[in-house]
Amino acid sequence: MLKKGFKAAHFMSINRVGTIVEITTIKNNQMTIGGTTGARVYITLEYKKNDGTLERVQYTSGDIMRVYE
Repeated sequence: MLKKGFKAAHFMSINRVGTIVEITTIKNNQMTIGGTTGARVYITLEYKKNDGTLERVQYTSGDIMRVYE
């Protein structure tokens, strides 16, 4: 389970570690084959750059891995 404040990274760039700042759930009314509706979960990671600025990037929750430092 991922929560705000955890260290995490995208699975394709695991060496670039950021902090989870926002978790957004978007519901839709589209039915799946099993007869249930689905929801999409997006996680926003905040990265600190070398010049002191912050960068925020939004990924789907399945692409994020928690990093234990």
